[in-house]
Amino acid sequence: MTKENKIDGLITKYCDNLSGLNEGLDPDVLAYWYKRIEDKAKDMCNKELGEKITFTQDRLLWMKFDIHLSKRAVPLVLETIRDYISLMPFSTSLYFEKVYQIIIDEFNKDLI
Repeated sequence: MTKENKIDGLITKYCDNLSGLNEGLDPDVLAYWYKRIEDKAKDMCNKELGEKITFTQDRLLWMKFDIHLSKRAVPLVLETIRDYISLMPFSTSLYFEKVYQIIIDEFNKDLI
C-alpha cells in the first residue's frame, strides 16, 4: 500500500504541475506581455526609434500578433524579451522563446 501512495502522490504532483500550463496561453496574458515588452523597449530608445516598435493583436485570431520593428530596434526588443521571460508563466515563456527565435531568424535572413 505504501507504493500505491507514492505513485498516487507522484501522479497528483504531475497533474497539478500540468493543470496550469494553459493559463499562460490566454490571449489576454499574451497581450499583457507584448504590451510590457513594447513599452520597455520604447523606453530604452529615442522617440524616433520607439515609433518603429509596434505589436498589434489580430482582431479575429486573438493569439496572433503582428510585429513591426525597425532593424535598429531588434536588439532592444530581443533584450527586453530576454529580461521578461523569467517573469512569465511557463507556457507564456515558451511562446516568447519562439517569438524570440523567429525575430532572430527574420533579422538574420535580411542580412544575407
